Amino acid sequence: MMSMMPSALPHCDSNVDTILTLPEQTGSLAIADACRTSALAFLNESDRWGKAELAMWLMGPYAQLTQYVAPLAQRKSGEFVARPVPLLREIDVRMVERVIRSAHDEVTATLRRVNDVEASATFAFTMISSGFVARCEDAGRVAGWVPTSDARRLADRVLSLLAVDYLTRPTDYETELAVCTQCRTVQFDASARMRGMCSRHGNSMFVPRSRRDTMPYTPERA
Repeated sequence: MMSMMPSALPHCDSNVDTILTLPEQTGSLAIADACRTSALAFLNESDRWGKAELAMWLMGPYAQLTQYVAPLAQRKSGEFVARPVPLLREIDVRMVERVIRSAHDEVTATLRRVNDVEASATFAFTMISSGFVARCEDAGRVAGWVPTSDARRLADRVLSLLAVDYLTRPTDYETELAVCTQCRTVQFDASARMRGMCSRHGNSMFVPRSRRDTMPYTPERA
């Protein structure tokens, strides 16, 4: 598959024309690593999440990764615009489960299409033109991408993290990205990609995952 490198992207009326300088000690590749880790946490663990776990993901890893770019309203007005903290306790549990399941299905379906040149280009362009990712460079002048906080749908928030990773190192998605045909576990493993199954289902000694907690702390006001 043809690599969609940042330098090959056409002009878009979005954050693609603005290069954000990351703070000292924050590297572009480290941002991509964190985006991949956070996205995989959602994809591979959210089937066991409830309201508290979703809130911890949104207010923890996701919020930390989107802190580098001011919200769209603030960028337009130049004034600070505080977004209300979502109170997930006020949302019905079944609604949260449906939102998580729907987002997981959409993101997984998108990843299955990334192998296609046209689909991968559409994915990247959509994330850029929607303002869900922005160009950046670190103190070492290494170019990269960061997710913004403009995405409102849960699926778009997860996809924005994957877009940052994809735009930074598309080859990994061409050669290592694997979605298990049995359990839809997503991982970057060339062997799993060839098998079409994750390491657990590719092993005859398969042991079901335990239903352990996947978040280390409790969010405030969740």
